[in-house]
Amino acid sequence: MDAHALLSSQGWRGTGHSLHKTDDSIGLAKPLLLNRKDNTRGLGQKQHFTSDQWWMNAFDEQLKGIDTSKEGKVVQTVTTGKLNALEKNLGKYSVYTTFVRGGFLEGTIDKLTINDSSTESSETESSDQQEGDKSDKDKPRKETKEEKKVRKEAKRKRKEARAVRRAEKAARRELKSKSKKSSKFSKSSKSSAESSDADEEKKRRRAKKEEKRRQRAKESGK
Repeated sequence: MDAHALLSSQGWRGTGHSLHKTDDSIGLAKPLLLNRKDNTRGLGQKQHFTSDQWWMNAFDEQLKGIDTSKEGKVVQTVTTGKLNALEKNLGKYSVYTTFVRGGFLEGTIDKLTINDSSTESSETESSDQQEGDKSDKDKPRKETKEEKKVRKEAKRKRKEARAVRRAEKAARRELKSKSKKSSKFSKSSKSSAESSDADEEKKRRRAKKEEKRRQRAKESGK
């Protein structure tokens, strides 16, 4: 690629001039030179020529001027170096001069904010109205005399119904306890009769055995 021809086609004035169209003080007029190795010697055999690397020399000059003798402080002692000769913010301003100022687009942010504020106000009004309606509904309504009379009558009927249910429940409980007592008494009488019959049966068996024993004793005595 032919860099010289490409830059010339873009408006470059040639060697020794910066990329600016009219002023050489804006931008770099000297090219950045690089060392090229054109022999077969190894590293360290020949010292390189570094005097053409002016940008590296300028940075080295600034680095050598940094004083770090005081603890926690860094002071730059070089104030007249090559980098100090450059104007401050020159690069920033030179970049902005290449732009062409044009018209501005009109935004719609103000209109949107107006619409948003109107919608918010309508929403707040509707919410306030809903809260007011809700508070009106939550307020207790005053009871009339007829409603109070009906409520008391219903309360009295509920009390009577509860009393009737309690009485029925108590009667059922008493009847159940009586039936339990009668069943226990019948069981006890039945068991006593059965026990007396068993005793009589035992006595009869004992008498029979005694009679047989006597008969055997008589037979053996004869």
